[in-house]
Formats: sequence, structure tokens, C-alpha cells
Amino acid sequence: MLEKIKYALGIAALLLSSCSTDTTSVSDINTEKPQQQTFTVVVESVGELFEGGEGVNPGTLASRRPISSVTPTQTFDKLALLIIEYASPAKVVYKRTIDNWSNPDNKASYPWSTEEGQGRYATVTLTGDECLEEGKNYMAYVIGYHAGTYGGYEPFKDIEVGDYYNHTEVVTVPENGSVDEVFAGAEVFWVKDGIILSQRSSETEVEHGLMVARRQVAGTFGYFTRIPVTAGGKKVAKLRLVSTKENRTVIFGGFRSVDDNLNFHKDNVINGMNPATDYDCVLAGSLKKDAFSVYEIDLCKWFPGNTENALLPLDANGDGYLDSADTNWQTDEENYPKGTISLPRGTVFGDSFMVSIAMLRDDVDEGIPTFQMQMLDAGGKVIKYWDVVLRNYETAGENRTLVSLPEGVDGRTEIMELENIDTETCFSIVRNRLYTMGEKSQSQNYGEDEPIDLSIANELVLDARHEWQIMNSIIFN
Repeated sequence: MLEKIKYALGIAALLLSSCSTDTTSVSDINTEKPQQQTFTVVVESVGELFEGGEGVNPGTLASRRPISSVTPTQTFDKLALLIIEYASPAKVVYKRTIDNWSNPDNKASYPWSTEEGQGRYATVTLTGDECLEEGKNYMAYVIGYHAGTYGGYEPFKDIEVGDYYNHTEVVTVPENGSVDEVFAGAEVFWVKDGIILSQRSSETEVEHGLMVARRQVAGTFGYFTRIPVTAGGKKVAKLRLVSTKENRTVIFGGFRSVDDNLNFHKDNVINGMNPATDYDCVLAGSLKKDAFSVYEIDLCKWFPGNTENALLPLDANGDGYLDSADTNWQTDEENYPKGTISLPRGTVFGDSFMVSIAMLRDDVDEGIPTFQMQMLDAGGKVIKYWDVVLRNYETAGENRTLVSLPEGVDGRTEIMELENIDTETCFSIVRNRLYTMGEKSQSQNYGEDEPIDLSIANELVLDARHEWQIMNSIIFN
């Protein structure tokens, strides 16, 4: 059963249904604007450490930020803010971009951690004519991003204070580009006695103005050791994770709950669209390309030195496995430059950010797996594979919220509630969730790491880490 809620155009559409906030009567309104107001913006459960170090290529540092562990830390450098009137048409009353968001030296933002979440925050001050009026409701909108990603995407481009805003922000992965972390969020603001107020949901108390940005993409990584040198009588050259679906566009929408239009923290949201059709690899047994490469682990870059065939890894001690006993092990510095990831000897790692995808009833009925992990020979042929199993798939999440733009960014935003139909191998990918094979800690304590032993793995199990909030605190450099 699908419950559909249709909103008006774009961002305004996300907001123009009835609001249950407490309003002040006209007779109580102070018509004079205050001279100063403040609100707080928080980026919750933020990205992965990519600090760099000696020998790191600056160009790589700017564009490549791997998912180096399950412990989230800060990444992006720009935070764009927009406030519009909660009305139709929606007039822009405030716009600002905060630079150097993640730079601890410039103090654009500060670490934040509570029992309910973690991230970084900043206090925004409005002065003079910027101040919001009593008796009106407003929509505050925030996008956190890294400069240069998504083809040089700039939120709210060409929109100025005084303009009317009827657009839904999206980003699309450019051709031959990659999915990068990006954050967004929205909140209804109103003013009482000169103070900006907000409410996280209809069941919570009103608080000083607060807006929260959350990750708009998903992520996945695989962490392995003791890889067999041969499989099915053939020599293993690569490990590859493939998916059967791929979306290219992220919709910054679906922030509110279907059942509570003040709940801007809806979980299990699928906000991807623009499905790709340019398959670049195959599922095991397929005669034509029918899958997408998520990440590849080229074993010769982790275990180099094979003089007979440079495309194959070298099993230095000749025991039939690639592991810590092989003294030729090194990190693949092409994908993980020096200083960007910490790994113990004998392990390999692959990662990728992903736009969320919905696996539907037809996919379940046909038994289509979401992910397949493959071993490849030097010619790229699949010589062994696992249809990846999602752990606790029955309880991995409640109903999904599917966000779409059937008529494009200037058309109607449609939000549908989807029944959770996940099976152990066919499951949707939702935003702000990390899907992992193996346990990888950000710390230098390798005893906390648990790479998967591929020499004995009959089944590969994926853990879905909700909100990427694994620890009660967050690491900042």
C-alpha cells in the first residue's frame, strides 16, 4: 500500500502543508524588528577523515575522501544557508555561505556531541534588516558540500534575497565522475518575542532555532584478508563489488515525515533518481553486462612484485593466501595516498559512496541481488562470487520514504511511503547509512579491526549501520 503526499512546487512544496506551530496573535506581535537574532546549524554524523599527509597529491586530497572507517569525522568545506517565507510564493529573505566549515583553525564550526547525535555546529547571527519578523513562518534550508564535487555544484545558484524560490535542489554525478558526500536539511522557523524558534517534531518541545543537516548519500566498504591466490582453478587478480541498480541524481528533499509534517529527521529515506543504464560489468553467469561496479580492489597493487604477470598479486611466501605473512604487502597508494587510511599488514580495502536506490517487489520476486561480491581473473572473468547477505534484514528498518521529482526540479515533489520488503539479498539502499563488510576502526588500535577472512567465507554478510553513529563521540582533527 502506497500513501502519497503531493506538495507544491520545489522547496516551497515541502513546506506549504498545514503547520502545527504555536502562532502569536496579531495583537501580541511587536512590529519592530529586533536588532539581532541567532539560530544554530548542526551537521550531524559527518563524513570520513581525509586529512592527507606527506606525499599526498593536493588534487587527490581535494577530490578523493575515502570511507576509511566506521567512525565519522568532518570532511566538507562549504555550508550554504537559505531562508524563505513559509508562503506561496516563497520569497527569499536570507542567503549565506559559510566557508572553511571543517577547518578547525578558522573556527567556522565547532565539535558537537550528545547522546542523541554528533557532528559540528555554528551559531548564525542575523542583524538589522536580516532579522525575521514575528507573525510569520519561515523555511530554513541548509546544504553542506565540498567545493568542486558534482561538477562544481553550487547550492541556490543565481538566487538572491528578494527573489521567489520554487525550485528543488538536486545534484547529479557527472559522466565519469564519482558520488561524494553531501549534506542537507530543512526546518520551519518562527519568531516569538524576537527569538527564532523551531520544533524538531510535533511531539517535542519548542526550542531556540535549530536546523540539522544530515548525509544525503549512502556509503559502503569491504575489508578483507587471507585472500586465496586461486579460485576455481584460476588465479585471482581482483575483488569487485557490483550492484544491480545505480542512481545518478540526489534529491535534497523528503526531510519531513509522512505522518508528522514537523518531523524533519525522517529515517529510511530513498532520495535517488535518474537510474543509470550504462552497465559496466556482469553478474556471475550473465552473458551481457547487467551490473555496475561499486568498487574494485586490484590485488597486485596491495601485493606487488609478480614478475611473471604484473596483473596478478605476488604470494611472497607461497602459502596460497594473501595475508600478513606476505612481506611484500603495501597499501594501494593510488586509491589511498599516504596518510589517508590506516591498515594493518595483509589487509585490503575498498569503498564507495552511493546514491540511494529502491529495490521493488518485482526485484524481490525475480531474486535480483542488490550486491554481489566477485573474484576476477586477470582477464576480468568472474571466477567466484557471493550474493551479499544483509544482516538482520527483517529488522533493518521500518517502511521506506521514497522521494521523487516526476516532472523535474521545477515540478511537483512526490513523497511515497513504501512497505519494507527487504529480503536477505534484495534490499533498498537508503541515504545516511553505511553498509559494511568487516569492521574497520578509525583508531590506530588494530586489535579493534575485524577484516573478513576470505579463505573461509562461505557467506558474505553486510552490516547496515544506521546514521553512521557507531560511537558516542566523534573524532576531529
